[in-house]
Amino acid sequence: MNSQHPAENPVVLITGASSGIGLEMARQLAARHCELVLAGRRRAELDRLADGLRAAHGVEVHAIAIDLGDTGAAARLYDEVQRLGLAVDWLVNNAGVGLYGNHAALDSAELERMLQLNVVTVSALCRLFGADMLARRSGKILNIASTAAYQPSPYFAAYGASKSFVLNFSEALAKEFEDYGVSVSCLSPGPTATAFFRAVDAQGTTTSHFQNRDEPAYVAEQGIELMLRGGLSRIVGRKNFWRALSTRFAPRSVVANIAKRVLAPGRAETTTAGVS
Repeated sequence: MNSQHPAENPVVLITGASSGIGLEMARQLAARHCELVLAGRRRAELDRLADGLRAAHGVEVHAIAIDLGDTGAAARLYDEVQRLGLAVDWLVNNAGVGLYGNHAALDSAELERMLQLNVVTVSALCRLFGADMLARRSGKILNIASTAAYQPSPYFAAYGASKSFVLNFSEALAKEFEDYGVSVSCLSPGPTATAFFRAVDAQGTTTSHFQNRDEPAYVAEQGIELMLRGGLSRIVGRKNFWRALSTRFAPRSVVANIAKRVLAPGRAETTTAGVS
């Protein structure tokens, strides 16, 4: 399919598509007869997913193996999509990674890669594909943040701050783009049954905050609904919503103290990385 695709079959780029929320979004959007561009690090998983979606739904699916934590990866992904002759109608910035533990003990290279992926790449992809959408005066962008964006998160300090960036960046960008027919939305899931929280489990934390986890398919459904409706932002789940809202009314010192108790790992000096 070339860039002159029919409006009823939008081209959707999903980052972090090989597992978790991104994989479920790919399945649900394929069922809506979207043409998909799946980006992720793991070529084998992407190819299996692409083959399955083509067989199940008869849609075009393109798999691009790329590590978006690398410097300049956003521009390389954009160039690859251009080489495919596609115009991206909907962009889903789902790829993200988290580091859990004492910030001073984090591996410096992993920390830089996390910030590159969660902050720099998200911003760059919105700029590159957003410029094309503005020129066409149509398009949708969905960025995935986290409920960690709503308060200081000891032992998730840099991760939580990166998701605060995604939330505030998305809401500001929505206002910049809305006059050009382009919507920008931000979804903030709480604890979700993905590799991210399996990695947290390995750290020995037993906090009840992580015990009730949403299924990735439900989170994906919420994200797609938000993107299609064009809403500004949404927290997934009523319990997560009230938790996040409560932090707006308490003194920040109180919120930070509570978060420290809730998020403290069993071995604070240890670190773990996981995909969100």
